[in-house]
Amino acid sequence: MQCCPDCGIGMEWEAEHGNPACDACGAPSHAAFNFCWDCGASFEEDNEAGDTAEGYALDFDCHSRKCQGRVAWLMPYCPWCASAQRWQPSDETDAPVCVGCEAKLEPSWAFCAACGEEAPLPEDCFTCGAPLEQADCAARCEHCRRMVCGECFGDYTLLEPSARQREAKSGSPGVRELLLCSPCAEELGVSPIREEEPPASETQEDEAPENDEEPVAARTAPPSSPWEVLGVAPGTPLAEVKRAYLALITQYHPDKVAQLGSKLQALAAEETRRLNQAWSELRQRSGPGH
Repeated sequence: MQCCPDCGIGMEWEAEHGNPACDACGAPSHAAFNFCWDCGASFEEDNEAGDTAEGYALDFDCHSRKCQGRVAWLMPYCPWCASAQRWQPSDETDAPVCVGCEAKLEPSWAFCAACGEEAPLPEDCFTCGAPLEQADCAARCEHCRRMVCGECFGDYTLLEPSARQREAKSGSPGVRELLLCSPCAEELGVSPIREEEPPASETQEDEAPENDEEPVAARTAPPSSPWEVLGVAPGTPLAEVKRAYLALITQYHPDKVAQLGSKLQALAAEETRRLNQAWSELRQRSGPGH
């Protein structure tokens, strides 16, 4: 694992506790290591393999049968015997595969942990099994990190223990708002966020206007390019475009506008269509594999 599976940022070791560095590649090391964990260069040492090293969390068995040492998740080489290490993140038969480096990914990863490439979209919703390509929208649950279709996620409020304590002291509720799939919402026992009743002026949208003027929304020309529809600058990386799309599409989910008038629901449906069309167009422009 060389990149964060949640945001894709590259991960690096930081030298700690005055530890030495590798003469060959400059990577931070440890006085007890026999080889560089980053490039495999020998330190001409013969230290006994250990489970821990100050500044390093050695949590995984070395892949070499001859070595009894342990390695950490960022180490491409064992620091005891220099055998090449390969992170094996998933043993699921239907686990997604990175389109950049063909590494096998965990279904809960948004980015490849080996090269940082954005993880491919699963074919089916993890909760109901519906094809995601046919769904109006999809999102990643903030608890299990699995991709689900729009029918299987919603916004919920979670009152954590620390928030309960703050609430008891301040008298005001301390909650987190989370986008969760339905199984996680049931597991956590959270409460769905209820939309407030719209003011009377908004509920009268169903009534015909007293004059012949068009509604303001109808007179305003919608953005023309897919970049404008999604509110991003032309040339924005596809990963950022996707995040903008998911943030916008959830605002127009049927559950969010169910309490509004029929005209506002129609406008939400039209905006959903435009967002889906813009996202589909930019995905196709980016080429295969996205």
